[in-house]
Amino acid sequence: MRMSNEIQKWELILPTEVNGFCLFEHKLENDDLVFFHATPKRYFDSIISTGFRSAAETGNGTLTSVSYAKRSTGCLAHIGNKLNEDYIVFAVKFDPVQQKCFVNNPSDIHIFKREIQPHILGYCELPKGFHVL
Repeated sequence: MRMSNEIQKWELILPTEVNGFCLFEHKLENDDLVFFHATPKRYFDSIISTGFRSAAETGNGTLTSVSYAKRSTGCLAHIGNKLNEDYIVFAVKFDPVQQKCFVNNPSDIHIFKREIQPHILGYCELPKGFHVL
């Protein structure tokens, strides 16, 4: 994993109908190898140091996979309408060879193997109280 000071932080792009309700620039949103993962900000350091882990691995649920949205707007659908804490949305990229390990759905992918970790390109922050349209 890369150290957090090497990971790019992007300014939040407010999601609107004009930009397809996306949080990142068009180039990232339309790259077939780039995916997005939203999580409470309190998990940022853990993800940077040990990688993405399923809810079952962290003791926060029974889900045994890690999901990544194909567009950042997919993350917004999973985190609720109004955030009760700060969130991070990571933009990540997988090696093309790793795609054979994806469970591919129309709007997201699921990774069941802990050793399959993406390269973290960067992130944007969603502040507590952010209202998801």
